[in-house]
Amino acid sequence: MTVSNRTLAQLLIALGIGSVVGCCIGALIIVGMVAQPVIVGALVKTETPSPTPVTRVFATITLAPPFTRTPTFAPIPSATPIPPDQLATAVPITVTRTPIVLRVTPKPVVQHFMLARPVALNAQSVTPALTYLYGTTSRGDFDVHHGEEFVNPTGTPLLAVGDGVIVTAGNDTTQRLCGDDGKKTCGRDINFYGNVVVLQLDRAYNGQRVFALYGHLNKIGVNVGDRVKQGDPIGEIGMSGIALGPHVHFEVRVGVNDYAHTRNPILWMTPLTGRGALVGRLTDGKGNLQRGAIVNLYRTDPESFWYGSETYSRDDAPPINSDDDLGENFAFPDLPAGDYIVRVQNQQYATRITVEAGKITFIELGQ
Repeated sequence: MTVSNRTLAQLLIALGIGSVVGCCIGALIIVGMVAQPVIVGALVKTETPSPTPVTRVFATITLAPPFTRTPTFAPIPSATPIPPDQLATAVPITVTRTPIVLRVTPKPVVQHFMLARPVALNAQSVTPALTYLYGTTSRGDFDVHHGEEFVNPTGTPLLAVGDGVIVTAGNDTTQRLCGDDGKKTCGRDINFYGNVVVLQLDRAYNGQRVFALYGHLNKIGVNVGDRVKQGDPIGEIGMSGIALGPHVHFEVRVGVNDYAHTRNPILWMTPLTGRGALVGRLTDGKGNLQRGAIVNLYRTDPESFWYGSETYSRDDAPPINSDDDLGENFAFPDLPAGDYIVRVQNQQYATRITVEAGKITFIELGQ
């Protein structure tokens, strides 16, 4: 059979078109096979996995209690009392004025100056050591003080502060000499006062017996049962017992002749001529006594720092005592009559007061 040229041409064209179409279809099939996972992945919704729960553990922190700032104390000028003539030459300073907070409880000030000085008025020092007054610690250096110190040379005569009878006289190195039975320690422990004398006064106070103790004597000049008059010699200043230097440790005891019944001698000794005592009570606003606070005293004309002291500190072996009538927790002895400013260090308590000669001036500071 003879094929015409036209037919042959048509056949070739059909074959060409078929080849092209087949190649395209094949290519599409191959591409589809390769791209299928991607297309399927794109078309199928991918679920975001939920995060694994995390338990957060926080360390337990124990907060320390608030820091209580210890008052900064001014350096103590001397280990011995400041003579009155030196006090009068205190250096004038500018007193920073702070709000004055004063609460005065109207009540009569009970004067019970029943005692003279344990040393003669011409002794080297006739005032108590201002750096270690009753109820204080000499700014934390010593135990709470149950009496007053009169610092004088060894051998300085000691005198009876009133009329009465000697109830204790001896050395407490190995003996218990105090108490009504004479078998209690006179101080904190055995050998506390060394040579010690206790005088029971003839005068009572509010129906209670009053005793005067002399500690650290060099020599004892009396015996138990001796009757003495005010001003009679009873011994000499020394440094027996725990004394660090020559002086007499002087106590007033009310009710019982033991270490637990002391009172502040400043309230019992007659002030020096032209001088008076300042006695006060510092509370926290709730009626509680503030322990170990620093009370500073200034003269007003001109304004000058006089000296500072502490309020009574806590002592459990045994505690010291406030006056039965005043309930005080600080006292300044033998102040020249005149006007003063009383300020509590690091606190907003201050007031002006007038000290009268031969009297107790009482103030109460608090909110």
